Amino acid sequence: MKSNHGFHYHIKKTCILNFEMTSLFDLDQSIDTLCEFFGDGDQDNSLAEEYCPYFGVLWEAGIGLSQYLLGMNVSDKRVLEIGCGLALPSFVISKMGGDVLATDFHADVPLFLEINQRENQVFFPYKVMNWRNETDRMRGDLGQFDLVIGSDILYESQHPLQVAKALIALLKPGGKIILSDPGRAYIQKFITAMNDCGHREKLSSETVLAKYSPKNCNRDIFIFEFS
Repeated sequence: MKSNHGFHYHIKKTCILNFEMTSLFDLDQSIDTLCEFFGDGDQDNSLAEEYCPYFGVLWEAGIGLSQYLLGMNVSDKRVLEIGCGLALPSFVISKMGGDVLATDFHADVPLFLEINQRENQVFFPYKVMNWRNETDRMRGDLGQFDLVIGSDILYESQHPLQVAKALIALLKPGGKIILSDPGRAYIQKFITAMNDCGHREKLSSETVLAKYSPKNCNRDIFIFEFS
């Protein structure tokens, strides 16, 4: 598969939660390809989010969030997935009758979404959005949502209050924010920021089976539901 940036991805198919998902064959291999594409003089771009294909992996946090959503009633909900990547949670919600919008900002996310939507005959809209700095525009264009969901989004040291306010701005009064996390260092600061904004958390976990884990062992994923 050819990237919009000009290099080629090696891909594979994985059957997960009754979906046939096309993903990167190997993330490290794809990063090596990207490094070769940019050359020795521009290695910083190889790991920049707008180029690096982190989006193309079925991360354990996304699988855990999808498993959690299977136990919810979303048929009457308007849902926003931020930083969707391969958007497995959006596939789950759409299949369950939810009105979901998937968002991300990597240029190659639509390439994989098109293949996976066609393969599974599950279709939902996608918008280009960097939720870290385009919240006001998105709220103006699209309004607010019953559910705002995201998986493994708290991996940077940016101000946690900034992140909390961005997510809350996209939420309808009485709505919920549901995030999955593998145990990143910044999660407690984010929880504190959400509490300071008046949102209390309910903590649970989902076990992702070893066959879906790069380390080939069962992995517990934290689920935070804020209301």
